[in-house]
Amino acid sequence: MKKRISIVAVISAFALSSFAQTYEQYVEAGNRLAQNDSLAEAEVQYRNALRLAPEDYRNALVYSNIAKIQHAQGQDQRALTSYELALNIVPRNVPILKSRADLYLSLGNLSKALIDYRNILEVDPNNTDALQYLGYIFTKQREYAKAKTHYERLLSIDPDNYTALLGVAILFQECGKPGEAMARLSVLADRYPDRAEIYSMRAEIEAEANQPELAIMDLDKAISLQPDNKNMILTRGFIHLKNNNKFLAKRDFERAIALGVPRGQLKKELKMVK
Repeated sequence: MKKRISIVAVISAFALSSFAQTYEQYVEAGNRLAQNDSLAEAEVQYRNALRLAPEDYRNALVYSNIAKIQHAQGQDQRALTSYELALNIVPRNVPILKSRADLYLSLGNLSKALIDYRNILEVDPNNTDALQYLGYIFTKQREYAKAKTHYERLLSIDPDNYTALLGVAILFQECGKPGEAMARLSVLADRYPDRAEIYSMRAEIEAEANQPELAIMDLDKAISLQPDNKNMILTRGFIHLKNNNKFLAKRDFERAIALGVPRGQLKKELKMVK
């Protein structure tokens, strides 16, 4: 009787070993295919692993990998479902929460993204990515005090975080404090003279303050750093047009069109600069 039990145990151990190896082989094959951009084939391998071991806790990572593939293929709703399946297994997994939050954010679903980023902070209170995106979301939602709190928390951890420093400047601009925003942007321009967005933002405030000369100067600098930025070129064109400088306005409008702005979008303006 003991011998029979021993034989069964050996057979079972062998079976479990083969089972685990086969599961891992499917996952490894999926990883290799995904890295080589063979996404459909990779998903097949991952789903083979899921079918083989539907209760395996490692399926959380498999579902997450499938979600990334689906997102890369433009199947965002399916990706969200896959992330949900992953988080059903590991609800406090920070990388998976962040991946889903980032996807919600890219889809414009700020409320759902906010929930995931907050859940990240419950696990990791000093997570700089979550703090940064919460600052951004609260700014968009006009919850300026909450946005400021999250940016300040982030800057207390990483005082030189460029995104947070820029986010604070945007926050002041959005909440109707252009002077404070200008002061922050000027400090940033001194520290980061090669960042086009700083000059572009400052130009926007200057234009709103009826300081077109300063706005043009900042846009000239921004465009010198990003020569193919059609939005900056278009903005400069509108300022030139407002100042009745039709030649320069037309030049900017034509350049923006060459960079992809539909000519029909500027039909009225092009008539004005003839």
